[in-house]
Amino acid sequence: MKPFKLMILTLGLVLAGCASKLEKKNELVDHSGLEKEETVGGETVLGVRDNKVKVQRKVFLAEELRRLENLSYGLQYEVYGNREYGTIGLYGAYKECKSELQLPKYGGKGKLQPVEPAALVINEDPEFQFAKTKEGDLVGFSEEYLSERLDRFKKYRDVLRRRRSEYEQKLEICEHDLKVAKSNFLKNKADAKSE
Repeated sequence: MKPFKLMILTLGLVLAGCASKLEKKNELVDHSGLEKEETVGGETVLGVRDNKVKVQRKVFLAEELRRLENLSYGLQYEVYGNREYGTIGLYGAYKECKSELQLPKYGGKGKLQPVEPAALVINEDPEFQFAKTKEGDLVGFSEEYLSERLDRFKKYRDVLRRRRSEYEQKLEICEHDLKVAKSNFLKNKADAKSE
């Protein structure tokens, strides 16, 4: 038996003991037994089971969750910035552009126009349960099903991708309008000098 298959089988047996605590949709399944198995790349293999060709991808759940969380937080920082690192994100750049566009020299009224408030998507504030460790330390902990956390972060990712696209478009339009306003300002200034 290949070492990878042995590791997966061992993991399956260990997790089988915990299967009663898993939600129905997260029951452990037998993912081994592909015939004529060929590696496509990474953890993806191609093979046959029940006379049907299947593509199988195996990931370590902790790594998949970490990847999804990092992607989602990265998207949120890209859209809304991160005060800790002093970044303003697309939203902040859009606000600055709208503000500059309102300067009288560029044809604006000199008053700030309201911009929709930032609406952060990820707001992880778990409810903690309190406990005492074997060593006597007081700790707080939260607990949830893995599938619920994965589903939530997939939704965060999808919403943030849409918002990134939305703010990229808004910023592009604003920067175009500002470029035209600056061009008109320079043209008017040059016309005034020539008179």
